[in-house]
Amino acid sequence: MEEALRHEIRLLTTRLGAVVREQSGAKVFAAIEDLRQLSKRIRQHADADLMEASRRAVSRLRPDEATAVAHAFSLFFHLVNLCEERQRIRRLRDYDRHDRGAPMSLRATFAALRQARVPASAVGKLLESIRVEPVLTAHPTEAKRRSVMNHLWSIAGVLDRIPADSPDAPAALDPWIEALWLTDEVRERPVTPEVEVESELVYLERTIYDLAGSLSEKLRQELQRSKFRTPEARPLIGFGSWVGGDRDGNPNVTPDFSLYAVEEVRRSVLEYYRRSTERLLTVLSFPASDHAGLQPLRQSLDRDLNRFPELKGVQWADQPRELLRHKLRVMLARLDHTARREEGGYGSADEFVDDARLIEKAVFDLGGARVASLGPRKMRTAAEVFGFHGVTLDFRQHSTAVRAVADRLLEEGGCRAGTAEPRIHAIQQLLHESRPNRAVSGDGVLAEFDSLRQIQQSHGEKASHRFILSMTSSTGDIWNAVLLAHRAGLVAAEHGSIISSIDFIPLFETYDDLDRCPALMDELFSDPTYRSLLESRGNFQEVMLGYSDSVKDAGYMAANWALYRAQDGLTRVAGRHGVKLGFFHGKGGSIDRGGGGSYRAVQAQPHSAPGGRMRITEQGEVISLKYSNPVIAGRNLEQLVASVIGANLFHRARINHSRMERWQACAQDLAAFSREFYRSLVYDTPEFPQYFYQATPIDLIEHLPLGSRPARRLTGRDLQDLRAIPWVFAWTQSRHFLPSWYGLGHALERYTHENGPKALGLLREMYKHWPFFSVLLDNAEVSLAKTDLFIAGRYAQLVRPASVGEAIFKRVEDEYHRSRRMVLLVAERAQLLARQPVLAESIRLRNPYVDPLNLLQIRFLEEWRHSRKPRPELLRALQVTVGGIAFGMKSTG
Repeated sequence: MEEALRHEIRLLTTRLGAVVREQSGAKVFAAIEDLRQLSKRIRQHADADLMEASRRAVSRLRPDEATAVAHAFSLFFHLVNLCEERQRIRRLRDYDRHDRGAPMSLRATFAALRQARVPASAVGKLLESIRVEPVLTAHPTEAKRRSVMNHLWSIAGVLDRIPADSPDAPAALDPWIEALWLTDEVRERPVTPEVEVESELVYLERTIYDLAGSLSEKLRQELQRSKFRTPEARPLIGFGSWVGGDRDGNPNVTPDFSLYAVEEVRRSVLEYYRRSTERLLTVLSFPASDHAGLQPLRQSLDRDLNRFPELKGVQWADQPRELLRHKLRVMLARLDHTARREEGGYGSADEFVDDARLIEKAVFDLGGARVASLGPRKMRTAAEVFGFHGVTLDFRQHSTAVRAVADRLLEEGGCRAGTAEPRIHAIQQLLHESRPNRAVSGDGVLAEFDSLRQIQQSHGEKASHRFILSMTSSTGDIWNAVLLAHRAGLVAAEHGSIISSIDFIPLFETYDDLDRCPALMDELFSDPTYRSLLESRGNFQEVMLGYSDSVKDAGYMAANWALYRAQDGLTRVAGRHGVKLGFFHGKGGSIDRGGGGSYRAVQAQPHSAPGGRMRITEQGEVISLKYSNPVIAGRNLEQLVASVIGANLFHRARINHSRMERWQACAQDLAAFSREFYRSLVYDTPEFPQYFYQATPIDLIEHLPLGSRPARRLTGRDLQDLRAIPWVFAWTQSRHFLPSWYGLGHALERYTHENGPKALGLLREMYKHWPFFSVLLDNAEVSLAKTDLFIAGRYAQLVRPASVGEAIFKRVEDEYHRSRRMVLLVAERAQLLARQPVLAESIRLRNPYVDPLNLLQIRFLEEWRHSRKPRPELLRALQVTVGGIAFGMKSTG
């Protein structure tokens, strides 16, 4: 561990200990130390006496005392995570001081492209088409309250001002650590959509709005450093949002709320431009000479003062020749009018961009090239990216909800709903024969399309133009959505063509849907009416791929192979039809929901960003991990862009066609073996739901106020209806991590047994030379390293009858050892994470602090489940353990 990191952890945890002892008393402090020491000793040697001692230590605690103990361990992880984030920032700054830059950075990527003799023309052409768009979602997995985050940011601010080894540090830190201790970690009320909008605005205003300008500036500098002469690149990024638009099973997100969410983001981004313009007033203090290049600025200022006479006094606030400040004051006034929707405001964001570009050029012409990069260029770039809408709001709805309304509309239009071709023909007939009805009824789904239309009318098409259809399984699902959009006036027939102002995005989530989606899109692209609609959208089709539900449906290995094949097949289909394709990757933060290192993931999926176009979800706690700090946020975005550049421009090592065929045939067999084995446990074992509901805290998670969206699409207890997020969250809490490796070991072992002595050699060859397979195994290795059978086994003991718990845990245990053995055998390593010693050490050091939280949760979970009227303090203690384990494992769902 680096010295600076060790020093800060020691300082903060020591101060936390002092505050805990002072606030909660000697008994609680002694219990914390006792549990920590016992956990460390059990990790070293798990004998029966130590395990019994730990059980007694937990059983002695009353719920209020247990809450205090869990709170202390939880805050320990908050502080350690903060220190690790600060260490990462220090490393990134060190990298920036070296010529090679950080791995997976723009500097390293451009240097590698230069070494590979990639021509500047190819780089420039790609930069013209790149569009990387993270999409902020509102999934219920952020366990950390914003009040807690504010205190942590204050602690970081103290460490920025005062070195950890300063004698003044403890006194400066103690008030904030005390505030952290006294702050309730547990939400008392459910999270509402309004709170989710507020949270989104925190990240937009804290880091995201600035990212556009800072990334653009870094790109410009690194292109110059690498001597790539390319035209100035347009902004490469955008940001999307599901906050206020994701209705899939969430009754709390109404059409009216969508209008509210868009309006709040508009207000926020306009205020950002106002602050940026005010900052420029303090910087651009130099007088304007008679330089000929300033003539456009003078003319613009004259036009402004003639069009808006009430602004004519603004120039008296500054020196007479400070034209830049005069223009900035006019811009401020116009922004104020824009915010209030008054006459004199900007008619569009493009007008504001033009004004910002005038300022930028004038500063440059006056000899202020460095000053131009300091503020004017960044503000102009931000305005190009965020406009006046801020983020693009996606609408999402389940295909069954859309179909139900389409059935009714077909009946109203005198058509039989039918299935397949007759249904599609009837819908197309209605598109041409009936008129849009903008007086939409109060029907929820139809009203959603109407609110989308209202957003476009008030904020422009960029503010919202995507409709995502969850669980798409047929072309009819897409046509159902087209019919509803037509009814709301978003789709119209003109001169025999179909014109649309929105994009229809199928979301393929199950293994079977991923398997057949290339054929489905081929059918859609072959339809002249759909191609007509697509032409109105620039001949561009976006397709969303669901990582979470596919893993829940088919298991880790099978889902990853299905996603690989889907991308490959869809790319071929789009190419054959001459359609521009973009992928929207619906990933979570955890490996079992598609997470993991983004750079290697893009490299491993050769078709993941065709033409440089890629959208990707940022979910739950991932948003706070990536976007709380400007340096980390910038690094995250730079890695994404660098990965897309590399995936499109690096010449991959040519792999013999027959060799790749062998690899893919092997992967197909592994996927089939793995899926069969996974489903035999999860869906074909009658007692498995019983195990899941008792050997994980899923029932507790469903009670937690972590988000506005229910944990289930439907109200039953069927595993199929449970969302992937709580599914993963529950297995993470109980330390099983089952979705991220179960079935892999069986598949690898069965393949080697059935294919003779050369099979292991083939698997090792695939691991060494096929990025898809190496990333797949490396991610599974991380999950296996985080899995803890000792703790998972304690949860399994909660299952009744005990025979069910014992039998299913034995199957899980056997597959864990098989998966561990086979991954190490194929990767030719002696132990897990041998190539990632920092991560291995982090897991080792964290375990003794996570274990007590699990033991507390197990004890009180059993009591809570068996109480007819559980005491409130019981649920409170359990809620604190859930947060603490999540922060310790750095993962929820």
